[in-house]
Formats: sequence, structure tokens, C-alpha cells
Amino acid sequence: MISALKEQLAVDINCAKEDFDKKENCVKILCHHHLKRRNISKDLLLFMACFGKAAVAAVDKELEAFMTKYIENMDGFRCFDMPLNILENELRKYGGIIREIEEFYLLNENRICQVTPSFDIEILEGAAIKKLYSDHRFHMAMGYSQDSDRRDMLAVAAYENGEILGVAAASNDTDHIWQIGVDVVPEKQKQHIATDIVKIISYEVLKRNKIPYYGTAWSNIASKRVAINAGYRPVWVEMKAMKNSI
Repeated sequence: MISALKEQLAVDINCAKEDFDKKENCVKILCHHHLKRRNISKDLLLFMACFGKAAVAAVDKELEAFMTKYIENMDGFRCFDMPLNILENELRKYGGIIREIEEFYLLNENRICQVTPSFDIEILEGAAIKKLYSDHRFHMAMGYSQDSDRRDMLAVAAYENGEILGVAAASNDTDHIWQIGVDVVPEKQKQHIATDIVKIISYEVLKRNKIPYYGTAWSNIASKRVAINAGYRPVWVEMKAMKNSI
């Protein structure tokens, strides 16, 4: 799975897969490849990723010289650390702002297992997922779309006495790599519902010969716990800066 994700990130960032395993950080020029993940904006000024060794940053041509100097003597993971004011000040010159610093997880293949939950579940696929769209409490799980290129492909809904407790869903970030999201109603959080439905949908994604992955904000401790408890492990980080629309 890691090899496949490195291959995809190499497409997304316009680099070689081997660049992620080097000791030295490197800078590339942004290229919006038609096979990039569908959740990547076209308004990027900076897209940087690290799998634990070198950081690889793709930037607009006008930022290439600055970025090369900025990251040349850093450990890869330090490129994502505070303080980021020097980077932010440079981005601001071009109307840019750091929008996302995220951590991404892949399943530990030795921990894949089926789940027998204590609640009722419903597995929905394709257009059948639309029945969940009338409930707008689950935007962390679903994109609420069946009409865009990136859409909800699969969903697992949890119920108790006919009342919905939470939803885990998978979006087609690529044709073969699907991202997992999960949301549980506030009054039912901390009851392991999120962990169980993430396990269930991950197993369902694997059954369809797709690779599930899980992303969360750098600071979202609760979401990180769900990922780890569901059998995922942290594999890489990303930073994205975009043109400020404000």
C-alpha cells in the first residue's frame, strides 16, 4: 500500500517516487496532472509531502528559488513545523496562504479484521448513498455528491432503534485509492462507533480491490485515535498553500 501511495504522490507533486526516500529535500514545479487525486485544488501555490525522510515540495515557478533555499538544510519533518512565518510571508507576496497541514494513515495489513458491532449497520453504494444526504450532520464523512468527479462511492451508516448514530464513507480520490471519512452525532461520540464503522468500511473498500486511506488535520487528536484504533498507522504528511480568495 505504501508503494502505491508514493506512486500517487509522485504524480500529485510532479516528482519521482524515489524522491521521498532520499536524504535531501527537493523542490519541483507544480504540474496539474490528469491522474492527480481528485481532491487536490487547481489553485495551489505549494504542495509539500513527506513520508518520514525527505520533504518534496512542488511550487509555482516564481517560488522555486525561495523554496529551494528555505528547505535545503532542514530535516524533512521540520519543513512542516512552526514557526512558519518566513514561509507565510513569502506566500503572501503572491496572494497565497497555508490552508492545510494534514496527516495521512494507511491500514496496517496485519490488523485487518471483520467487526461484529453492537448496533445495526447499513452498507450503501453509489446512488443508494443519496438517502443519507437529507441529514446534514455528517460532512466530515461524506461529500454529499454523486454528480462530481470526486464523489461518495461507499457508505456505512450505524443505527440504534432506527435512529442514525454515524456515517463512514469512502470517496474516489483516484479510481483505485479511496479516502475514508467518518462522523458521529455528538451525543454518541466516545462510544467506539466511529472506530467500528471505519473498520467496516475499510474492509468493504478492500473487498472492492481499492486502497483505503484516512486523512485528518494535524491537530485533530480524536480523529487520530479513531484511525489508530481502527488499524491504521501514520504514513505521510502534507502541506498545501493556495491563493487567498478573501
